[in-house]
Amino acid sequence: MVEVKAPQTDGWSTKDYINTRNCPEKTTVRKEEDGLNIKIHTLPDTKRTAKSGINTRWANMEDNITFRVIAYKCADVANISTANYAGYGDYRLSGSSVQTNKKLSLLIGTYTFVCYSFGNSNFLAGFDNSTTNIPVSNGQNFMTCIKPNININKAEDSKYTLDNIVFKHLCARYRVLAKAQSGRMSNITACSGSITLPKKTAVYSFTDNTLNVQEENTETVNILWNNPDAMEVYSEYIYLLPQNSAKITVSLDFTVGGKAYTNKSITADGLTFTANNTYYSSIDFSTDQGYIVGGVIWANGNLYYENNEYKFFPNTEDFIGGTNTGEIFYYNALLPYPSLKTDPVKTWNPANDPCSKITPANTWRTPSSKDFTKLQEAGYTIDAVSGSKKGFKFGNTLFLPYCGYLQSLVTPYYKDKDYRGLYATSDYKYIFVFWNSAYANGKAGCNMPNDYNCPWDAFCIRCIRD
Repeated sequence: MVEVKAPQTDGWSTKDYINTRNCPEKTTVRKEEDGLNIKIHTLPDTKRTAKSGINTRWANMEDNITFRVIAYKCADVANISTANYAGYGDYRLSGSSVQTNKKLSLLIGTYTFVCYSFGNSNFLAGFDNSTTNIPVSNGQNFMTCIKPNININKAEDSKYTLDNIVFKHLCARYRVLAKAQSGRMSNITACSGSITLPKKTAVYSFTDNTLNVQEENTETVNILWNNPDAMEVYSEYIYLLPQNSAKITVSLDFTVGGKAYTNKSITADGLTFTANNTYYSSIDFSTDQGYIVGGVIWANGNLYYENNEYKFFPNTEDFIGGTNTGEIFYYNALLPYPSLKTDPVKTWNPANDPCSKITPANTWRTPSSKDFTKLQEAGYTIDAVSGSKKGFKFGNTLFLPYCGYLQSLVTPYYKDKDYRGLYATSDYKYIFVFWNSAYANGKAGCNMPNDYNCPWDAFCIRCIRD
């Protein structure tokens, strides 16, 4: 009876850099029409996962892994054949011990053992003497260990213990790091995707201990994240057959700052993944359009009108404050104060949304009260500072300054500058208001007041895009 001691694995290596035709690493950038930029950068994964306390590169195998031991009555691998096949046994790792799923009994003699595992707990299909190889596919953590010239003589209690099994990975390990842009985005809270790469079929040959790979068209392998909620989130590992100058396309569905994106893909080519090495692609999401929080993109700065053109202030803290500055708008009025000469409107008309006039037209809009509610729900910091201005910082991402408002029914009078922020919405009677403790008896706050109903007051606008 052949028994085995708990095997180990040869730890994943990171010494071999990703190879391309012209450079050791590859970066690709893609700009999207919706304001999102995507960059892919593929390189070795230096975050090893071997358990602490291991003094060598050998690491303990995970619990519940199944593996197989096939015996051939010969002294070395070169002499393996269907004729000298002697049988196989299947085993399952259970803590520091090994359970026997299928017994292996041998006669006294000299043997070469071929040990292999797919790195999981799945049942292994039966094996016989009809072949000396097995197929391997993308997605399988295939590993092997060859034990040649093992002499079994009269064993105590008719048992022989096969030890010092150290599996070596014959595939590459790969994962994706999704990264949100610091300062402009909130956490990534959902992520899933796939990787498309050359479809390869492989056969592991016992006789020469090699994985022979052939390429066929392309195939797609899914990538999963486990409950992400951070600015940087790693996917679970997937396992790839060795790749030589391959083109890969990573496609992701994800939610960042409460805003969902679907089928965002980017391609890197000329990549080589070497067996027993571990790699990752960093997928960086960024935008120069504004700040992603509360499910939308908030513009880089407040809206203003100058020289017959609608613009955004270049910085999020910028505002002038006062009359005739081009930045204070009545409800649903295309032109800023003091252009309104008639009674103000009370029904929203998207054609009169000044945000929609930002080039390219109809890309931006004035936020609704619901948009501001989502912004408020993202959390906020009172008396945050940006540049020389104070205000609120929402979702630890978007800074809105205390910009006050214009009270203009009788004599134009600019109020509450530097300690209260009032922003227009697309809902009549609603404005978004936040204030510091200097405004109301030492209490600071943030709310969406109902029935404001001051049609002759004018406010700043921070545009958004969906």
